[in-house]
Amino acid sequence: MRTEDEVDLFSKADPAGGTGPGLADGAAPRGLTPGGWVRTTGWLQVGHHPVSSVLVAALVGLLGAVVVAAALVRTHPVAAGVLVLLTPVACGGAWWVFTTRLKPASPARNVGTVPANELSPGDHVRLHGSIGPVGQVVAVVAGEEVQVDFRGGIRRTWPGDRAVHVVQLLG
Repeated sequence: MRTEDEVDLFSKADPAGGTGPGLADGAAPRGLTPGGWVRTTGWLQVGHHPVSSVLVAALVGLLGAVVVAAALVRTHPVAAGVLVLLTPVACGGAWWVFTTRLKPASPARNVGTVPANELSPGDHVRLHGSIGPVGQVVAVVAGEEVQVDFRGGIRRTWPGDRAVHVVQLLG
């Protein structure tokens, strides 16, 4: 199994024969890591529609710019106005570069929850609750606790009635 900076020669091979989840068209998702899980964005949703994290970054930039501009407006009104206009664009642009180039992440949409004992191979699920990375289920062994194997060699053991978030990878 490959880790971030080394290869473990004694680990078991991935039983699915792949390195990680794939998109509906067969392409690899943007945030695929060497460990087989996918780094994601899309933790904020309105109904079934994910809100782009770029918009969240721009909104945070706008709020910060308004606070700073309120302090500057009496002494530097033009600078305050330019700050309010350009800061959201800079924050959104910086976040876009971060999630596409520096630490790539795939947009994802939570589509529902299922008990861990109802998972089946091929399901894409969140590994740590309702937000965070996504793994693709390879095998499920039910018992008192459910053992779930993911592509890349990740293994989780959960109570059978634990709600697991199923997701759709969007890019």
